[in-house]
Amino acid sequence: MKTIQFNFNHPVKGNAVLSPVNCSGSPCLRMKVESSKDHLLEIPVGDCDEGKWVLTLDWEHDGRIFSHRENFEVTTKRKKRL
Repeated sequence: MKTIQFNFNHPVKGNAVLSPVNCSGSPCLRMKVESSKDHLLEIPVGDCDEGKWVLTLDWEHDGRIFSHRENFEVTTKRKKRL
């Protein structure tokens, strides 16, 4: 499974939104996310079509609200012919 991974120094529970860069409509994929016991957060991107995307991650910790935005690209690897 393709994922984007983040390592935090605290537990994370929040929302992730995955949108194609050229999308002017509503977000494509929206999901609730929660880090594992070792504070690793894995966001699945296997349902994203090939192309450029934007991830927006929002969470709350110790009464403070945090947000992270990151661009990423989904590509398909093709086998080389000999």
